[in-house]
Amino acid sequence: MDEKEFKLRRIKYLVFHRASSEMEEILQKALVRVDLYSLDSEDLDAVLEAVSLYDRDLEGILFRGESAPEKVRRGLKVLGLM
Repeated sequence: MDEKEFKLRRIKYLVFHRASSEMEEILQKALVRVDLYSLDSEDLDAVLEAVSLYDRDLEGILFRGESAPEKVRRGLKVLGLM
């Protein structure tokens, strides 16, 4: 398995195994709108960074306007969540 395939599998795992069912649903809906295989390495890394966050941190960024590192914001933009 190459590095890109590992990242793709990791993203899918993290999206489909969330602590919060609400965040899981939000991320799953976003994921089906994006062709992960077409993303360049930087965008793929950004998405992985975003979905690696704890649910409470993602909720703060998405719903309460809390600040996030640029890489996380980029990943959320790729997913269409920002």
